[in-house]
Amino acid sequence: MKKLFLFSMLLTITLPINSGVRCSDFNMQEEAQRYYEPHHAYHLDRDRDGEACECLPGGSKYGSSRCKKY
Repeated sequence: MKKLFLFSMLLTITLPINSGVRCSDFNMQEEAQRYYEPHHAYHLDRDRDGEACECLPGGSKYGSSRCKKY
């Protein structure tokens, strides 16, 4: 039982967690894109156009009214 508990704790600690990464964690769209592609972090691309965090500087929608923060 102890081995099972230790194994489950180790597995939980070592699993990569990328769902906690947000666009606000990046300064530029290019940085977000570099993270997005190998990690398949689809939550960074809500409109599913292949461009992660397009509202960040360097993104195609940067400065548009669509990118307004509330």
